[in-house]
Amino acid sequence: MKVTNETVLKQFDRLINQVLALKRRSFFEFKGVRFYPSEVHLLLVVKEKIATNATHIADELGITKGAVSQTLSRLEGKGVLVKTKDPNNKNQLTLSFTPFGAEAFRYYSRRAGELIRKHHEYLKGFTAKEKAAVQRFLQEAERVLGQIG
Repeated sequence: MKVTNETVLKQFDRLINQVLALKRRSFFEFKGVRFYPSEVHLLLVVKEKIATNATHIADELGITKGAVSQTLSRLEGKGVLVKTKDPNNKNQLTLSFTPFGAEAFRYYSRRAGELIRKHHEYLKGFTAKEKAAVQRFLQEAERVLGQIG
């Protein structure tokens, strides 16, 4: 099959549709608790920076402070996180994993690590030139998608 601009762009469109569909369904389940992409993304930020504020998290994820607040509340309700407000600065939060949350995060990290290893194996078959072409395409796609909306 000949690879044309149209076939590449159609494939990219299918990929975007799959990513959008992920937003509406759970990403993984752990001990009967479903986790959604927005929750996983927030957990990844929390893992990096335990003491933070909603504005910082929102900026890091490219979402609104309201979305951060809602997601934090959902995670707290699921028994994953405990959030504590700083009595001296109401915008500052200390976020900590519950034992269940830490266990769920380790489970997710193992699963994600397996997928990353599979992608590394796949990419080993690419030449440096092919990898550079993929990287250029992804950078341009990110730039174009960033201009939408």
